[in-house]
Amino acid sequence: MSVKRSGESISILSVKGKDNIFTVVFEDGEKIEVSMDTFTDFHLYVGKRMSLDEFDRLMELVRQEEAYRLALKRLGHDIYSKYEMRAYLLGKGQDPHVIDEVINRLIGADLINDERYATTFAEDVADLRLLGKNQVLFVLHSKGIPSAILDKLSFPREKELEKAMRYAPLAEKRFRRTPKRRRMMKVIQALMRRGYDESVAVEAAESCAMPDDPAMMQSQLEKTLSLAITKYSRKYEGFELRQHVLAYLARRGYDYDDIKQACEEAGL
Repeated sequence: MSVKRSGESISILSVKGKDNIFTVVFEDGEKIEVSMDTFTDFHLYVGKRMSLDEFDRLMELVRQEEAYRLALKRLGHDIYSKYEMRAYLLGKGQDPHVIDEVINRLIGADLINDERYATTFAEDVADLRLLGKNQVLFVLHSKGIPSAILDKLSFPREKELEKAMRYAPLAEKRFRRTPKRRRMMKVIQALMRRGYDESVAVEAAESCAMPDDPAMMQSQLEKTLSLAITKYSRKYEGFELRQHVLAYLARRGYDYDDIKQACEEAGL
């Protein structure tokens, strides 16, 4: 907001009110919106001539009210940390000094509370999204939650394991055509990426592992063998080809005896 100043004062050209918000237009065309409290405190009316100091004070309050309304609207959709709200208001072009005042006001009204935010995320959101401790701490740190608050959070192992065991079957479905040994490794890796400690990931993967479907595994082995032969026969033949194919299939988790038998049946 800016105003073209001429002289030592500026007068109000028009005032319109709706839903406790007043639109005030000044003689130079400057238009602002003020709350009922600000409208009353400054005793605004058509024709009033304001000193430039008074006008500056009014504009400071207007900027705060605008930022506060933006913040309240944002908070109407979800909860936010102090850091997130600051970033949001900066992105809306609000003045940093005004943002400090608004955030302090929100904290004073208990509308922003980083400790409550962190606890809610660590307990409720993490349970809903099946996130492990390490991912929870990473996300909260990225949202500007202070270390002093993060250090107070509790992550009981039994709760971490319960979440991991709910996620493990979902991860395992993605690798159902993979041999059990390799499938478990993939599930463990998926759990650790989701933030679970290795010991929790291993226990959850072992507890939820499904046995191989022999028919499916045999079919997959034959397909993979065919792909491996096609891939390596471009560069190798004889003993070298066989060794590269065996290593390729072993890396994919197939049992050595099954690989050997499949290779013999394929004439390799």
